[in-house]
Amino acid sequence: MLLCAVGSAAGPKETQPAKLNRLNVVALDGQGQPVTGLSSADFQLFEDGKPQSIAFFRFTGDPPLLSKPGPGEYSNRAVASPHVTAMLVDVLNEPIISETIIGREVADSLKNLESSDGLYLYILTSRGDLHPIDPLPKPDTVVVPSTEPWTRDIVPILQPALKDLAGLRPVDDLDIQSSFDLTMNALRDLGSQMAQVSGRKNLVWVTGGIPLAGFSSAAQSGMDFTSRARWFCERLQQSQIVVYTVQTTAGAAAAEALDEITAITGGREYSGSRAVEAVQQAITDSRANYEIGYYPTTANPGEKHRKIRVICGRKEVRLQTAHGFYAVPPQILPNGFTPTGFHFREVPREVDTAAHSPFDAPEIGIRARVSPDPVNPQNISSGFARRTEFEVHIDAADLLPRRERDHVAGKVFVAFATYEEGLSQPSAPILYSLTPEQIETATHGEIELHYAIPIAQAISKVRVIVFDEELGAVGSVTVPIQH
Repeated sequence: MLLCAVGSAAGPKETQPAKLNRLNVVALDGQGQPVTGLSSADFQLFEDGKPQSIAFFRFTGDPPLLSKPGPGEYSNRAVASPHVTAMLVDVLNEPIISETIIGREVADSLKNLESSDGLYLYILTSRGDLHPIDPLPKPDTVVVPSTEPWTRDIVPILQPALKDLAGLRPVDDLDIQSSFDLTMNALRDLGSQMAQVSGRKNLVWVTGGIPLAGFSSAAQSGMDFTSRARWFCERLQQSQIVVYTVQTTAGAAAAEALDEITAITGGREYSGSRAVEAVQQAITDSRANYEIGYYPTTANPGEKHRKIRVICGRKEVRLQTAHGFYAVPPQILPNGFTPTGFHFREVPREVDTAAHSPFDAPEIGIRARVSPDPVNPQNISSGFARRTEFEVHIDAADLLPRRERDHVAGKVFVAFATYEEGLSQPSAPILYSLTPEQIETATHGEIELHYAIPIAQAISKVRVIVFDEELGAVGSVTVPIQH
């Protein structure tokens, strides 16, 4: 069962402002180590050379852990959450890649990692299939933390996969359009899996690269994929997927596409046999990440490139972020990175994704306490054993400030997803309303809310989900239910 509480701002209808643009900004010192403790006053942001006001700011690298939960209380920040990095070894676009190269680039480089928490591995085959080696957990599954890094056993894990791939050699004369489409489909599929994780995610793509233009033998004409590639990169950026490319072969045409991807998503480029360096850098960057939100100077769609520049007032700090963006018309964007499955008209996609995700989302800090109400005969007759009182505390600093934007601010959702043993599918939602005044009643930096939720005897756990629509941030915490 999925129960939603909706917070929206009342007021006259006005022209909607430009959508908030969220940037992941990495701050490192001269030795390449994360710089923490910076504030919004330490940053200046420019779009096309014009200074922009910072509307939202927070450090997401290693967010501070909340105080130890009390009896009957649960928090999504009681322990540190691993940062997610997916590595994709691209055989499709590498004509000379071999099993030996895969073994050296992957096995020899990853087996010595100190930790594999949050690290996942895929191979893009010459047929365009996404072959999982150590995949992200599927929706509606339970993640069991491993005691040892899975990468220590990567050699025996890889061997069966490499035998399967041995007979699937890349096709050198694969049509440029087919190659581009197969690559985009695979990246979109992987992006869909990564989207079940909230916040920043890293994609390390080991590839020969894909050209953005060329002659298609199938179409018997020249093809230009530049616009499609840019739109796809924007969707990656909007899903907070930062791409690190490792180009395995030289080639200016293929490198152009990789330049676009890293520039728009805020990643880095590598060449040659530097896959493990890219993985390690991606993990370090996640630990040094700040999220900055601002409203672009224009909301008008179009392919005009807008340059972004972020500087820090501290000279010793080195920043890494997106170089710019394209205002892409929403109807032209490729299909979003949403897992196939269950969608409700009343429930935002992000809430639905969080309900099915195997992970709790730490973007918005949440503490939840449960206490059963006395048994109500009416509830028993209607199939419910009791109503459960939920006391929910939301970290107000993780929500977009609304004091000056109440009349146009997006909604804040609080959802309760209930699960039977084995994580059953949510049913139709029940909606509640939260006023802007309630949002502003934060005391000691927290918003305190109370809900009485009907809980059936078969329910074993409840996930409390908070979603800030305008900010695009999600937080969730799973609470076991004792009958």
